[in-house]
Amino acid sequence: MIPLELDEAIYQELIQIVGEKHVSKDSVINQAYAYNWCNELVNLRRGKEASLFVDAPIAVVLPGSTEEVQQVVKLIDHAGLKFKAQSTGLGPWNCVSSDNVVVLDLRRMDKIRKIDTKNMFAVIEPYVTGSTLQAELLKFNMNCHMPGAGPQVSPLAGATSMAGPGFTSDFTGHSERNVLGVEWILPNGELLKVGTVGLKNEPEWYCGDGPGFSLRGVMRGAVGAQSGLGVFTAVAVKLYPYPVDPKWTLRGCSPNYEFEVPNYMEMHFISYKTWDALEHALYRFSEEEIGYHAYFTSNLALGALLSAGKAELPENISKTASLKKPLILLICAKTLREFDYQKKVLNALLEETGGKDFTASGKIVPKSQTYVEALRSALGFHAFIVSGAFQSTFGGMDTIALAFQQVKANIPVKQEYINKKVLPDDGAQGAWCQGYEYGHYAHMEAPTLYMPNEPASRKGMVEYCEKADKAALDQHLNVPFFIVGDEMHDLWGPHLCNYNDWLRKLKEAFDPHNSADSGFYITGRKIEKEKLR
Repeated sequence: MIPLELDEAIYQELIQIVGEKHVSKDSVINQAYAYNWCNELVNLRRGKEASLFVDAPIAVVLPGSTEEVQQVVKLIDHAGLKFKAQSTGLGPWNCVSSDNVVVLDLRRMDKIRKIDTKNMFAVIEPYVTGSTLQAELLKFNMNCHMPGAGPQVSPLAGATSMAGPGFTSDFTGHSERNVLGVEWILPNGELLKVGTVGLKNEPEWYCGDGPGFSLRGVMRGAVGAQSGLGVFTAVAVKLYPYPVDPKWTLRGCSPNYEFEVPNYMEMHFISYKTWDALEHALYRFSEEEIGYHAYFTSNLALGALLSAGKAELPENISKTASLKKPLILLICAKTLREFDYQKKVLNALLEETGGKDFTASGKIVPKSQTYVEALRSALGFHAFIVSGAFQSTFGGMDTIALAFQQVKANIPVKQEYINKKVLPDDGAQGAWCQGYEYGHYAHMEAPTLYMPNEPASRKGMVEYCEKADKAALDQHLNVPFFIVGDEMHDLWGPHLCNYNDWLRKLKEAFDPHNSADSGFYITGRKIEKEKLR
């Protein structure tokens, strides 16, 4: 396909809006935005050659304010082009998926507009990272929800446009539950203020709803529109008390650093003999509200979690191998009295559920580095050090019981490809099962390692993902975690009250010209569907 070029007149108008140094149609710059993690899987699923590159945008624009975003989007809509917005840009859903797309790189919009300690919310722009926000909140003895993707990503993106579960979700919910007031630029460039920030008299950010119907479900639903319904330029997110002493003392350089662990903080690696016992334990620990972290993951993942690099992997994997069905629990407290209470509850629950605590016995002793990362995000770079790449299957956001049905259903599907030696051997138990809001419901996904430079592994990973989706459908195990694009929505819609028809109606209503690139959302029926490239 011949690369498309941006019309010179439109290019000059973009320069007038954002300034010459903040817009480019240079093919080299554009190509840099065609690369991302897992693009080779997207290409294979779309019937193309495996590559970490997809087609490039025709231009890249870096707006610096809400007003500039509005003007850029209005120009794109009027010109019959498309836009794709990104903030910190992790993942293939940040890349373009059709012709004539201009990328809106929002990295210049990096301000924390407000921290309201009394009403416990912060107003942030797209390029504020989780680590930046948390560092400022530490000054006020407060914390924010941190998406599992890590502290390097955008909390705004998680809150408005992505799924956003995290390792503290028992305590902080997930990103969808943290949305308050929102600035939303619609695909025609109109500014819509969602919630109390849209009030004419004394607008404020403290609530995401107002009189009448809530728009938050339309805006993001379960996993977000991923720029398919516009651009978000600011959002207010909930804040929480910091769980331990917020005074950090660090030494060394990442990834080899030491952290002075606060007095009232302990991590426990607990082993259960059966899935039923583990499921019951996760319910009980969640119900008693003592876990700042309370989740299941595989032995291999635990070995990676404890390792700062590949050199440490073999020893740490051997340490965690004897845990049969692991539960990772982190308890945090502000006072000695609270800490003693939590430890008593922990011991009582261990006796009730039959769990074996490998930390208390001294068989596994987490490094201080593991503790500091637990307060930020337990994923970090650890998921990449085993093979260099991973992706997730199955879904979540239902009961803990259903989450473990998904865990068990995934094992034979994944084992087939482990036996073929195209996926690394994680015992076929590679999964993350995380409770939300003290066990009221849960999230499950199956992070799966693959070798991105090996064609057989890439192909096997795509086949495994497709079979996992089919298993979830055949066994009525909820919607997959990454259900994006027309093909996936049309596969699942007939089984779920034809929600895909309603989703298309929303797309048509909010974006009649299809100005927002819809490759990771859905296209409208009235718009001739493009063949995704």
